[in-house]
Amino acid sequence: MEYQVSERLRKVQLVELDLIKKFKAICEKHHLKYYAFGGTCLGTVRHQGFIPWDDDVDIAMEWPDYQKFLQIGPSECEYPYYFQSYLTEECADILHVRMRRTDTTGISEWEYQNIKDPNHNMGIWIDIMPLFNVPPADMKELREAQKEKIFKLWQAIKGYYAVTCMQYGYPPFPKYIPFISDYEEMSRQYTITQMKNMYLSACVWEGESDEIGETAFKTYVEKFIYKREWFEKVIFLPFEDTTLACPEQYDKILTRQYGDWRTPVMNSAFHVMKYADADTPYPEFLKRLKEGERQIPSA
Repeated sequence: MEYQVSERLRKVQLVELDLIKKFKAICEKHHLKYYAFGGTCLGTVRHQGFIPWDDDVDIAMEWPDYQKFLQIGPSECEYPYYFQSYLTEECADILHVRMRRTDTTGISEWEYQNIKDPNHNMGIWIDIMPLFNVPPADMKELREAQKEKIFKLWQAIKGYYAVTCMQYGYPPFPKYIPFISDYEEMSRQYTITQMKNMYLSACVWEGESDEIGETAFKTYVEKFIYKREWFEKVIFLPFEDTTLACPEQYDKILTRQYGDWRTPVMNSAFHVMKYADADTPYPEFLKRLKEGERQIPSA
């Protein structure tokens, strides 16, 4: 399949490539293990770089390494790099860490709808997501109890985003309005940071298991649950002008996620960024946007 990458999209990808290299340097310095994941793993294997129409980068880390990364990341990211997590910004999403470039603009649809805090960094980013041990499949009652606990906290956190929108004078995302009461009830005892800590703690399974999954993102959705053995060994494969660590058994993971991953398909997920500008710092871009330039393309 031929696809002509626009100049704007290529600039975004090159910023993301720079962020990948910064991330890799941090991991090498602190001996952290990571995996190219999702579309980034697919692009590495199939295209030796970005999927041509993709403006997203996904990296995964197992929970112990992810915890370390949460702590060391802020001190390792000096301007123009920025380490964004729920520990550095109350409005940051709980599902991942984002490394961003402050001298650029990258605004997701979700951020555009839900994040109105003017201090929220909205530079072009890469996502780093946690992977957790998953209780064995035959422990169905335990899985259901964990799922229920995670979802209850998820509702309260989404209610918080609705409340903050109203505090800044914007209408909240309609889907989250019913969860405002969940947040208000829980906020009598906990701060939003504590709730997010509790959320990630609820995703943790300390017992032995032969499965690993994205339980912080999609609780027990089959295609996001994997055999632990698939991640035991990594191989470094070419990605643009560098390399990325991929699970050696990437074929099994990609097949679980995409089915026939060898055949390129431009699906609805491409262009994650609602607004992207590799040449303009996000405060300047947001000022222009507020003044009426609302039809700026993402790529």
